[in-house]
Amino acid sequence: MKIVINELAGAGLSQGAGLSVVLKNAINERIAQYSDEFVQDMSHISTAATYAGNIAVDQVEYLKDNLYRCDYAYDWAIAWTCSGTQEAGRVKEKVRFTLSENGELEFKFLRFD
Repeated sequence: MKIVINELAGAGLSQGAGLSVVLKNAINERIAQYSDEFVQDMSHISTAATYAGNIAVDQVEYLKDNLYRCDYAYDWAIAWTCSGTQEAGRVKEKVRFTLSENGELEFKFLRFD
């Protein structure tokens, strides 16, 4: 999945840890629009678990070259309609991404078939 951050395109920014806060803020501004891609399979919680919002970036870490890691989290909920009870929690995820000179972030989500 790709996201273009126009403010970063051609800005002449150097790759590295110094961009981490800039990238965190830029991704945080846009992440809710891409929740379908960022929200991962929650079957390890329950097949009844659903995304409940509040997706946010916790941290962006520089790894090497143009490679970064985005740590993010979101809420989940299970409504047990039979018993009238609910369960809820927060999932923490990580995804690696690359940053190109044109401001394009390419996220590399792990997908299991």
